[in-house]
Amino acid sequence: MTLESTIETPAAAGAIIRARRTAKGLSQQTLANMAGVSRKFLIDLESGHDRAELGKTLAVMSALGLSLAATDPIPRGCDFDPARRDYATTFTRLIAERDFEFAIKMLADYATASLTAGTPLLQRSPRLKDPHWSAALAGITNYTARRLGQAAPTWTRRIKPLDAAWMPAESYRTIGEPMKQLTRAETPPELAALNVFMRERSLATA
Repeated sequence: MTLESTIETPAAAGAIIRARRTAKGLSQQTLANMAGVSRKFLIDLESGHDRAELGKTLAVMSALGLSLAATDPIPRGCDFDPARRDYATTFTRLIAERDFEFAIKMLADYATASLTAGTPLLQRSPRLKDPHWSAALAGITNYTARRLGQAAPTWTRRIKPLDAAWMPAESYRTIGEPMKQLTRAETPPELAALNVFMRERSLATA
């Protein structure tokens, strides 16, 4: 008998796709090429973001009493559950692999998961060797704590501002001056205080 799993959220669909891709040993770019989509779209889809349009589609189907089903079970465990993901390990791996584009998506994933959980998920220092990503995570932790009306974890106070302004997106692509100005203007103060600049709309959907 074929095992089926009901897919009711973008996160569940993304987890199944990511698990099947990794089981087949395919990179995101390879799968994107095979499917005729951009890697950015696949990253969004695997991350379970509504911006990949899947969320709206599932909402319509739910209203009609419909659901999607997969022959693979929905993956369980911390690697596929944002609320239980080991973000320190995730960022250590992504930075070592120089997969900066996906690392930026994980910054947003961390912010959204923290807001959904009702507390910053990194209560202890991630102890990253790269000061840029440490500052980014500290800034996002402070940002989520402020939005939740909580005190930020003490480790964030040990993170010093970067010597120069840094935009994580510049890790993998060139950013024009108009976008830089917009990003600076729309960066939450907790990140700007550490000289890290990301638009708030890029951080969290919760």
